Amino acid sequence: MINAAATKPFGLYPSHPGPGIGGHCIPIDPFYLTWKAREYGMHTRFIELAGKSIIALPYWVVNKITMALNERSKSVKNSKILICGIAYKKNVDDMRESPSLVLMEILTEKGALLSYTDPHVPKSLKCENIIFK
Repeated sequence: MINAAATKPFGLYPSHPGPGIGGHCIPIDPFYLTWKAREYGMHTRFIELAGKSIIALPYWVVNKITMALNERSKSVKNSKILICGIAYKKNVDDMRESPSLVLMEILTEKGALLSYTDPHVPKSLKCENIIFK
């Protein structure tokens, strides 16, 4: 599946799907554009729709995880889950607006026992609302 998704390059790089979009600009700038457009009486329905879809992606991933665990007669609560990669894109240590953090927060609220691995992020991650046991 990932190999198929990577066949459509963005710029010079292939696309690799993840639990959403992160970083300091892509998830935020379109909402600024929407806000600014409203000042001039313009509506940006598709930008808002795309934003809602992006915000929903970590919840969609949690649903997939929940269904996969249920198929194995397990619940999210007390399941050990490893999150692979928590920066907003590969090969960086930048976690700004990372959808993995949202994913981790949702799973923690559901009682999952989380670990993470990311060679660019320190081993002792300190994030609000996320508890590592």
